[in-house]
Amino acid sequence: MTHLVEHLERYLGTITGGWSKDADGNPMHAQVVRFVNGPLDGVTAYSTLGLSGHALTVPGKAPVRMEFLMMVRSGHFERYVPSIIQQLVHEVVHQGRAPLRGEVIGPRGPLDPDTGLEAFYFSIPIYQPEGFATCEDPDGPIVISWLVPLFPSEAAFVATHGWSALEDLLVQFDPDLTDWRRPALPEHKV
Repeated sequence: MTHLVEHLERYLGTITGGWSKDADGNPMHAQVVRFVNGPLDGVTAYSTLGLSGHALTVPGKAPVRMEFLMMVRSGHFERYVPSIIQQLVHEVVHQGRAPLRGEVIGPRGPLDPDTGLEAFYFSIPIYQPEGFATCEDPDGPIVISWLVPLFPSEAAFVATHGWSALEDLLVQFDPDLTDWRRPALPEHKV
């Protein structure tokens, strides 16, 4: 776990807090940790720590070890981030299957009462240098999957057009994916 902590702090900043139990005091499948003073100005990063202890299946391939990353504008919408990550970890561990790049979970209702974002898209962490996406650990590589929040229309777009089409739109419009107040991608394009 030391390699993973060093890897995460090298790219995301210093761990300043964490959660290892749910709201009822029960141990979680993985910790959720919070980073500050990272390379993205005004952004707070959250990551799982320990999800990689659960080997997750990928159809036709060797099991995968992974951790989740979520980023949000500092001071905005942070109140629900740890519990959202906990819910996703619980679901993934119980399914025993690794979410693949381009997969969408949701929509399931607003992530926060003050945003219209309702789903997550599993992506490579494009806001970090390329070396961040995989942590080389003595027990094998750990993939870092970025949970990008989506509006229902964007989640529907992935379902009908595929994840590469969504990524093309993200490149074209370049929204700030850490800003949960961002507008949805233009309706005529989605």
